[in-house]
Amino acid sequence: MEIRLFEPQDSDRLAQIFHDPVREVNIRDYSLDQVNAWAPEDLHFRDWTKVCANRFTYVAFEAEEIIGFGEIEANGHIDCFYCHKDYQRQGVGTRIYQTLETKALELGLSRLYTEASITARAFFKSRGFGVVKEQVVGVRGQKFTNFVMEKFLNTPDHIVVACFYHFTALSNFKELRAILKSLGDRYQLKGTILLAPEGINSTIAGSREGIDALLYYLRSLPLLEKLEHKESSAQVMPFNKLRVRLKTELVKFGISGIDPSHTVGKYVEAKDWNNLIDDPDVLVIDTRNIYEVEHGTFTGAINPNLDFFSEFPSYVETHLSDPKQKIAMFCTGGIRCEKASAYMLAQGFAEVYHLKGGILKYLEEVPADDSLWQGECFMFDDRITLDPNSLP
Repeated sequence: MEIRLFEPQDSDRLAQIFHDPVREVNIRDYSLDQVNAWAPEDLHFRDWTKVCANRFTYVAFEAEEIIGFGEIEANGHIDCFYCHKDYQRQGVGTRIYQTLETKALELGLSRLYTEASITARAFFKSRGFGVVKEQVVGVRGQKFTNFVMEKFLNTPDHIVVACFYHFTALSNFKELRAILKSLGDRYQLKGTILLAPEGINSTIAGSREGIDALLYYLRSLPLLEKLEHKESSAQVMPFNKLRVRLKTELVKFGISGIDPSHTVGKYVEAKDWNNLIDDPDVLVIDTRNIYEVEHGTFTGAINPNLDFFSEFPSYVETHLSDPKQKIAMFCTGGIRCEKASAYMLAQGFAEVYHLKGGILKYLEEVPADDSLWQGECFMFDDRITLDPNSLP
């Protein structure tokens, strides 16, 4: 998916994308008469070319097909904001909104506001908007309920996004929850921290001061003193709130007795990864899920077509029968490869390698001209994918 500014030839497509979701999605919250008035049969009741050209209108497209658009005015007003009816809840709206907020920051705006429908209210609320008032408006003879919503923007130099995990016997993981929540709230950190008997896993975002404070505290704990992390940056906060959750496993695998803190494959530093995967005798496996692989992967890597990481053991059993085969694995931050490599060693594979720090560390350390990575890296936050050029 890509985002670009509106072009005049987009007008007909945008008119249709406005019309269809109103008629087929907003009908959940409004009557037939209301949606017919909202999106009349005449798609060009509005001069789309003129209006879209006179504000910042961004369109999302995939495979040369426009699948959504959003408009922001110079005063911070978000007007039309629609996604194709077949692309609902697939991250399209998130990408468009992120672009609008980035533009608002470029314009030096401190406030965004919109009139959200009943249908769209939850989307804007999850992006940090609050309801100013509920109102009833008239459109072509019909009355509609909608909500004036606003969001005030912070304008830090940039937001630090830190990813880290560490496998260790964390017997006090339940007690840590309240401490980390309090620390995160104090520094206005947002993201997710997972705590389990086997360790910690997190992607967290905030100021330089806040990220450093959290990492300093964690590394002060005896079992986490060797905690490593990777960093990237974002212009807009990629999370909506801070979640500190207790889990039975850091990453669901479903096989008992696998302990990466005791037995794990051979770590390969980012600088040595190219030489390893260039070896024709090495089988390179992408351990991520299929929708992640579609956004980008390493040249020549095998896609196991996993819907869930817990399917990896079945893939090994079905497709990897030679324990002498050299295996090199990678994932986003490295945590899934810890469990995958430990599992493969338990199955008798002798030479199992995995990329230390995962794709994020590789993209951070390996120059673009030398990189064997193709595409973008899928992220589990509002950025959706990470452009390698955004890394420090």
